[in-house]
Amino acid sequence: MSPEPGGAGPGPEASPDPDALLGAIDTSAEEERARLIADAQESARRILAEAEAECGRRKAEAMAEIEKELASEQQRLLGEARMGARTRGLERRRALLEEAFRAAGEELDRRAGGPEGATAAAALADEARAAIGEPCSVVITPDGGIRAVSADGRRSVENSLRGRLTRARSAAEHEVVRRLFGAAGGPGTEAPTAR
Repeated sequence: MSPEPGGAGPGPEASPDPDALLGAIDTSAEEERARLIADAQESARRILAEAEAECGRRKAEAMAEIEKELASEQQRLLGEARMGARTRGLERRRALLEEAFRAAGEELDRRAGGPEGATAAAALADEARAAIGEPCSVVITPDGGIRAVSADGRRSVENSLRGRLTRARSAAEHEVVRRLFGAAGGPGTEAPTAR
């Protein structure tokens, strides 16, 4: 090699100490390893915190959904219980009405053959004649009632204690339904038919 202009010739270069070089590399590697471990630990803490926050958020969402479903189920069950109680109340009232009208029918049958029956038949015949409003024929029906037919046969009226009892029963059933479910005519307020 030729010497550089204006410079000194090649002189002896100082060679680094291999042990010092290895020590510096080891120190640098140890510092890098410590920095990488600290970065990894910080990254792990951050990831763990984010995961815990996401888990907490999802848990809160799930709990809110479960509470919503439970509240809905509770309302449904309460509604069913109220409807069941209302239905049982209606069934009890209907059973009481059935018993009352059965007893009334038996009493009508018992009295029909006696003097009260004859008085009732005469009153029923008078009412039937008045309803026709003109001369008519009156016959006793098999159920102990009265049938009045106008002379020309175009008008007829049947009047019986059993018929009145049936109409009273229907009116009583309508009243029970009205009181239980509100004004007549709404959905579910139709009175049951007489049996």
